[in-house]
Amino acid sequence: MKVIFLDVDGVMNSYQNEWLDLKCVDNLHMIVQATDANVVITSSWRDGWFKEADKKKLVSPEMASLEKAMQDLGMEIYDKTRPQLAGVMDFRGNQIKDYLEENPEIDNFVIIDDLYFPDFGQFDDRLVLTDFDDGGLTVEKAQEAIYILNR
Repeated sequence: MKVIFLDVDGVMNSYQNEWLDLKCVDNLHMIVQATDANVVITSSWRDGWFKEADKKKLVSPEMASLEKAMQDLGMEIYDKTRPQLAGVMDFRGNQIKDYLEENPEIDNFVIIDDLYFPDFGQFDDRLVLTDFDDGGLTVEKAQEAIYILNR
């Protein structure tokens, strides 16, 4: 199974649309179409998303808009990483590492984020860094993610 570990701020939005940039959603769709990867949310926005049907009414407006935009293109959010541990230096890289250990069926993945966290070094060859000011998830960044997932 292939996975896209997806941040939201600075990836799925940009200076052109600070809420949700549909061009970025289209570019995510390009990645999913080319790789058949599942989307796992790593963003702090994940706290406002629930996989369980009985909790869907609790989904935040931000995550609901992302989820709807994805569904309109035939995509879905597969899962999210665990919550950040309180009181410790627990960054996204460790959360992704834990997710990979709990899901051994993942054979390839890419991380798309606009921030370089201190524990991302272990994943440098799987990291696509975006920039809010440069348009978030651009076509070029999507092609980079496709390359990582299909190599």
